[in-house]
Parts: sequence; C-alpha cells; structure tokens
Amino acid sequence: MSQITVPLDTMVPISKFSRGGASAEFAKVADGVPVTVLKNSEPAYFIISVDDYREFCEAERRLANLEARYEAEHGIGEKFESVEDLMADLND
Repeated sequence: MSQITVPLDTMVPISKFSRGGASAEFAKVADGVPVTVLKNSEPAYFIISVDDYREFCEAERRLANLEARYEAEHGIGEKFESVEDLMADLND
C-alpha cells in the first residue's frame, strides 16, 4: 500500500464520531476542508463535500478518456479487422 500524506489539522480519530463530535467535522467539510478519519492511527476514510466528489468523478472520467485517446493514437490495445468486429465486441 502506498503512503498517504494529509495535513495534521484534517485528521480525526474514528472514535470522535461515536462521542458526538461528528457535527464539528462535517462543518469543516462544508467549509471546503476534507476530513481524514483515522482508524488505528492510519487514514481509513476521507470525508469530502458533494462538490469535491463531483469534481473527482469528472476528473476520473477525463483521465479515462485521455488514456483511451492515448492508446488509440499509439496503437495500443485490441485491434479489430472491421467495424463490425469492433461493434460485436462492444455489444458483448
């Protein structure tokens, strides 16, 4: 597993959520600060806003499109003899 670096002021032990501290942490998220939830002193969860999540999903989609474009431009991946073969593969 790779190392994750997060700012100290965003780290919260998971036990804080069982002691009624969740609302303060969610307020941070509402202010645009992601919260890192620690379990056994390790980052286990990240709480982000809906807008940040949408941004992440859009970035992920753009990356997938860029990777597909790169592969197409460089002849990487499966090759098909005809458009019909490609369409048959896509419909499987």
